[in-house]
Amino acid sequence: MSPARRAFRIAFLICVGLGVIAWLVNLVAPGAVTITYNGAPATGWAAFLVPVVLGVVFGLILGLIVAGVTALVTRSSKA
Repeated sequence: MSPARRAFRIAFLICVGLGVIAWLVNLVAPGAVTITYNGAPATGWAAFLVPVVLGVVFGLILGLIVAGVTALVTRSSKA
């Protein structure tokens, strides 16, 4: 696996993991984390999907940036 692909995977999984952790904290202690959807507190599937989908979106963006930088830094010069 190339370093860029590994960096993308790590950044993506960290962001998705943070979304899952936010959902778990909301599940265990609802007063500690507020998850809202359209201005109302989210419950049920919405309370799970909102942080996880946001984690996926931010993970894709951050992962592509990190993978691009890693690919540029680790490329070999053919001089």
